[in-house]
Amino acid sequence: MSLRNYNPHTRYKERAAQRLSATFGVLAIIMLSVLIGFWLGKQFAAQKSIVLTTANASLIEERDALQKQVTELSASAQTANKRYEQLQEQVESIMPAGPMQNLVALVREQLDQGMDPERLSFVIRSARPPTGCVDPETKRFVVATPANKGAKSSVSIANGSIIITGVGVSARNEKNAPEAWYDPAQMVQLKIENGGQVETKQGILPIRHSVVVGGREYRFSVESGARSFAKVTFDSCIYP
Repeated sequence: MSLRNYNPHTRYKERAAQRLSATFGVLAIIMLSVLIGFWLGKQFAAQKSIVLTTANASLIEERDALQKQVTELSASAQTANKRYEQLQEQVESIMPAGPMQNLVALVREQLDQGMDPERLSFVIRSARPPTGCVDPETKRFVVATPANKGAKSSVSIANGSIIITGVGVSARNEKNAPEAWYDPAQMVQLKIENGGQVETKQGILPIRHSVVVGGREYRFSVESGARSFAKVTFDSCIYP
């Protein structure tokens, strides 16, 4: 049996070498982990940058498409507005406004009621501005009521050829009793006598009418006057 020499100094050196080797191994592992982590982080950042770049390019493309649509819609709206203005001008040229529109409606109404178109055309061509007109005059008469027992009142025009009388609704006092005078806010019935012919006009004052007598057209307007009275303002022009 042989015995090996035991050297404690060699034992300590081996242990120190082992500890140093283990330390370097741990440091190598740590460095390798750091490098791997750095590489993975760099790869993740690069991948994220690619994703963000792609998303940004997609958003820019969508923005450009929307801007193009807005431009096209704006151009379409301008074209539509221009077309609307043109159509409105065409409608106004076909369907005039103001007095002309009223005249067109009146002509249509006369034709719908059976008026002969040739006769209507003759009347329109025969129309001309009034000539030989006299200054307006004003007369008044008492409007009769159920409670008025006085004498009959009237207005005479055209040397007695036209006689105008009227009947109204009695006004009411604070006790709701009828008064002798008429209520101008209620319906008034006018009777217009012209050479044996009698016309009746009914409505709320003022009431306007015209009568042709002896080659002249008498135009008059009946309005409310002082209490109990209605005033008649009239003039006359050569007819036709």
